[in-house]
Amino acid sequence: KKHLPAILNAMRLKASNGLAEAINAKIQYMKLRAKGFRNKQRFKTAILFYFGGLDMTFHHER
Repeated sequence: KKHLPAILNAMRLKASNGLAEAINAKIQYMKLRAKGFRNKQRFKTAILFYFGGLDMTFHHER
C-alpha cells in the first residue's frame, strides 16, 4: 500500500528501472571479479573498460 502511487505512476508512464538494474548487476559481477585489484582506482578503471567493451584479459605473446 505504501508504494502503490509510485507503482501506478510507473505503469502509467511505462517506466522501468530495468536498465539501471542491468548496469548494477554488471557492476556487482565486476565486484565479484575484483578480488585481485589493489585499490579502488584500478577497480574503477576495470568498470570503465568493461562498459566500454574492451578486453581486459592479459595476452602474453611469445
